[in-house]
Amino acid sequence: MTPPRRFRAGRFLDAAAVHAAADANPRLRRFIRTVAEHSEAGEVRSRRLLEHLIRRVVDDVGDLHLGNAINRLERIAVLRDNIAAILDHVLEGGTLPEGVRVATLGEYFDQLSTEMRELSRPREGIVGDAPLRLADDASVYAESLLREFDAGGGTAGRHTEPAAVVTDAFRAMPADRQAALRRAADLEPAALWHAVAAESEAGKRAAVADLETRLAGRLTPDELGRLRTAVDDLGRARSRGLQMSEARLTEALARISDPDLRAVVAGGDVWLTQQLAVHNPEALATLWRRFRDRGGRADDGPGFRAYLRHDMVTYGRGVLGEYTAAFSLSSIELFLKGPDANVKVAGTDLVGIGHDGWVWLVDDKSHRATSVSGVGALTDNLVTNLRRDAADFRDGIARLQRDDPGFTPDPRILDAISRMEDAAAEIDRINRRGSASTRPARISRALEERRLRLRVTSAAGEVREITQALRDLGLAVEPTGAPVALPPTGGR
Repeated sequence: MTPPRRFRAGRFLDAAAVHAAADANPRLRRFIRTVAEHSEAGEVRSRRLLEHLIRRVVDDVGDLHLGNAINRLERIAVLRDNIAAILDHVLEGGTLPEGVRVATLGEYFDQLSTEMRELSRPREGIVGDAPLRLADDASVYAESLLREFDAGGGTAGRHTEPAAVVTDAFRAMPADRQAALRRAADLEPAALWHAVAAESEAGKRAAVADLETRLAGRLTPDELGRLRTAVDDLGRARSRGLQMSEARLTEALARISDPDLRAVVAGGDVWLTQQLAVHNPEALATLWRRFRDRGGRADDGPGFRAYLRHDMVTYGRGVLGEYTAAFSLSSIELFLKGPDANVKVAGTDLVGIGHDGWVWLVDDKSHRATSVSGVGALTDNLVTNLRRDAADFRDGIARLQRDDPGFTPDPRILDAISRMEDAAAEIDRINRRGSASTRPARISRALEERRLRLRVTSAAGEVREITQALRDLGLAVEPTGAPVALPPTGGR
């Protein structure tokens, strides 16, 4: 007998996120304190235990939900095939297959309805009030979790405290900060560790305030000030250690063939450069080549980090802008070209047909500036993009017709493609002939005659205006609702 499949969803949980959630939840904080009070290893062990419990429960809930879904989807596929076979026989021969009763078809549909309804039942237990049984006996289940944790020496899960990193940070401190930490450790060890180990800014502020309240009158104001700085130093060191262990960094460095890039990563920022080396070394190598091609020095680690951050922020804002614009443009009834993650590829971002039949060509400019003067996709490269998009749409229709000879394209789409091709030919002629001073007006008129709109959106940016030169060509800014809040500059 094949054992049930284990999906192990808990292994994808980020340790920092688990601990941040624990710090934000009063019941989980109480659990950590209670276990710590009854454990020789104190809060370190209680946090490891909580992380293990959360990962294991996520594993089991995921297995329950996904296992149920797979089994029911298999049964749904069988029922669907049975129903389809009966209906095909009736359509071809006009009668039910031999041995099949009308009631049998009804039973199949009833079973299909039941399977579809039961498909979502685990979800009701996860996010709703329905019972969700992970085990027949809760006490036996709890004991199994503890045995599994103890079998791992109390270090089950992916979290391991970076003790060496924290110790090094302590040793690097001035003597007066070390003295303040020692006094706090003697008087309030649990509260001190809670402040150092807080995973969120809000959690740290609350933990430090609690620590200072407990130590009020026992440490001088100067000592409390030095303690506050020391706690911040240890917290940052611990956080860096959690993000990147020596073993993980060594493994990542071994995969980098470029010695200059290897040196930059080795001495680089743990939050960005080293994380990218661990999780996406191919992207790191590509970005490094671009950085060097643009004149970046081989030993400029801070410059490369700044380049990485700018690239990531710009890319992320572009993807968010395209998708938000697509979902916000209610005037577009049918998209011929939807949003995607390839925001660095030249061309239009969105192409659609409005409810009035007009074709929309959209370029999203999710910039921080409030005005733009250049929209190359809809100006200098408009003819090229019109022809490329039209050709892509015709290729897509041809593929559908090859896959399904009975496929009939929507006449509105064929008409839109023809208008785009006609507009490209006319604008190409305008660009090559006639006075340059009248060119914008002639292009605008050619687009209007063929019912094509050129629109700029800024769904994840601040652009609200375009220059008069762009307006003369027929471009306009299309609102997409309340702007998406952008993160502040700087930070990690």
